[in-house]
Amino acid sequence: MEYFIYMTNDCNLHCQYCSVLLDCQKANLPIKPTYSNLTLASFIENIQKNNNDSEVNVYFFGGEPTMEYPAIRELVQDLKRTLPDMLSLKFILHTNGILLNQIPTELLDELTLIMFSINYEKIPKYNLANSYFSTIIDNAIATKQRRDIPMIARLTITEQTSLYTEILQVSNFFDLVYWQIENCNQFNDFPTFYATYTYEIERTFDYWLQYLKYGSMIKLVPFMATLKFMFYPDRSDNEFSCGYSRGMVYIQTNGNCYACSDNVEAGAHYMGNVESGITLGKFSLERFRCANCNYRRLCMGRCGRMHVEFSEKHISEYCRLNQFMFDLFLKHEAELEQILRDYPKYQSGLDNRLLEYTEFTP
Repeated sequence: MEYFIYMTNDCNLHCQYCSVLLDCQKANLPIKPTYSNLTLASFIENIQKNNNDSEVNVYFFGGEPTMEYPAIRELVQDLKRTLPDMLSLKFILHTNGILLNQIPTELLDELTLIMFSINYEKIPKYNLANSYFSTIIDNAIATKQRRDIPMIARLTITEQTSLYTEILQVSNFFDLVYWQIENCNQFNDFPTFYATYTYEIERTFDYWLQYLKYGSMIKLVPFMATLKFMFYPDRSDNEFSCGYSRGMVYIQTNGNCYACSDNVEAGAHYMGNVESGITLGKFSLERFRCANCNYRRLCMGRCGRMHVEFSEKHISEYCRLNQFMFDLFLKHEAELEQILRDYPKYQSGLDNRLLEYTEFTP
C-alpha cells in the first residue's frame, strides 16, 4: 500500500494547477496534521494486516513537506519504532526541490526515492538560467553527491507549457522523467491544446525512438510503460494503473482519507478516517467507458478521478490526447519489436522498479 501523508498544506510555491490550497480554504483544513503519529501507525498496521500486504510506501506529501523537516524526522522514527518488523517500510519524499538542500543527512539516509514536482509555469520561456529551475537542478545534483538516491522528475503539462522543451531540459538530471496532463475541470481551448500537445508528443517520440534504435533508452516513463505493456504485460488491465481506491490512500491533515489528492473538499474520493478506518474499493474498468476500449491494455483507465468526476465529453478529450500517443507506438509496432530483439537489455530496463512509483499514463 501507498500512504501519501500531508505533512503540511502550506507551500512555498503557488502553482495554478494545484488544488491543495483551494481545498484547504474551502474545507477549512488544518495546515498541519492534527492526529498523532501513533494513530497513523496503528491505521497503517491494520490496513496492511487486513490486506495481507507487507509493503508499506510512505510518501511525505503536501503542500511542500520540506517545510516540515522536524515533523518528517519524528514521523520516520515513530513508524520505524512502532510498526512490526515484518513490514517492508519505505519512505519517499515528494517535493518541489526548492528546500532540498536543507535536508538533514539522517533523514536523507532514510529515503528510498525523491520525486520532484516541477512546474514550468514558473519558468519564463527561453530563460533556462531562471533561478527557480537552476535552484531545483542545483539541489538535485548536490543531493546526489551526498547520496546516490534515485530521483524522478514529475512534470505537469498544462495549456501553457511545452512538453518537448521540458523533456529536453530535465532528462539528463533525473533517473526517470514522468509527465501528467493537468487534471482540470475543463480546458480553456481544447482544439489548440490538442494540436500543440500532439505535435510535441510526436516530436518527443521521434527523438526517443532515434536514441532507442542505437542502444540508448531515454528514461521517459509514459513511453517506457507503453513499450512494456505492449510487449511484456505483467498486470491486470482491469484496474486503474494509478492505484485509485485500491493501492493508495491520501491522508489529509485532519485525518480524513481519500483515493485521490485532487478536489478532496468535494468528498467524491472520501474513504474514511485514520481514527475509524477506511474501506478500500476495487473499481473494475468494466464499470466505465474503458470496458470495450481497444487501448485499455496500454492505458488502464489513466486516472480514477477522471472517470468518477468528469463529464463524458471531458473524459473523451483526455482519451484523445493519450490515444494519439498510443497510436504512435502501434504505428511503429513492428519496428519496436525488432529493436527489442536487437537490444535484449531493454527488457530488464523496462522492469525498473522505479516505474511502479508513477501513474504510467499521462
